[in-house]
Amino acid sequence: MKPRDTPPQHDWALKFPKIEGKPTDEERKVFTAARLELQSWIMRDFDKTMTTTVKAVAVFLLESVNSETLFCYPSYRTICETISIGKEKTVQRAIAALVARGWLYAWRTSRTDTYNYLFLRNEEKVSQIADYLTAKRDAREEDRKRRDWTFLTTRENDIRPQMSTRERTKMSTKSFNGTHEVLSSIESGEFSIEQNPYAVASYGDGTNSPYEVPMDENEAENVLDQICHGHAVHHLVRGTLKDFLLHGTLTPSRALGLLGGREAA
Repeated sequence: MKPRDTPPQHDWALKFPKIEGKPTDEERKVFTAARLELQSWIMRDFDKTMTTTVKAVAVFLLESVNSETLFCYPSYRTICETISIGKEKTVQRAIAALVARGWLYAWRTSRTDTYNYLFLRNEEKVSQIADYLTAKRDAREEDRKRRDWTFLTTRENDIRPQMSTRERTKMSTKSFNGTHEVLSSIESGEFSIEQNPYAVASYGDGTNSPYEVPMDENEAENVLDQICHGHAVHHLVRGTLKDFLLHGTLTPSRALGLLGGREAA
């Protein structure tokens, strides 16, 4: 016998058959689909009270629902033994959490009887979970786009270097966004473009023309060896030079700015 405050049938998550105790095949299919959908929403409930144990108890109760009566009333002991929970108190707390979240209505007719459980539609929580999942999916997509952006490589065509995603080379996001600043001003006489065979071969003596983008890591390191020759270069500065070089934005004047003021080792 259900209590007077039992939620009306239109609030039940599982549809009651038109003829009690005699569901049709179609009604059984609807029941199974609704049970699986409800299970999916409960498993995605992001509330901190919805622990793994709570969700395991919810799944077991859903599997215990009778398709003809929509009732389920397994004892705490049955639940413990079936899903390997050590203490009945743990099951009791899990059911209390499901009731508090609005997924479950529980009652018993006497102190010695087992509880009866009735699953509820809980459309408010479903809407909240749907919004939460959408926000998380959008955040993951933005994060993926951001990672792809930092793995771009520079590709040269007949006119100018162009950015391409076909071949990826890891680059510093800070360097890519142009956050590196010149560390010191250029001091004349410390660095000569004519003395750098790579600069001469690539772009003549123009101090504002970018170096040619290396084909691979080995070539990039060789180029950096020539650019940094005669200077005591900190590894962070060398890394900055390399980022600019791979991005196609390292010019002799920029290199001088980063290397200026450092004495040869």
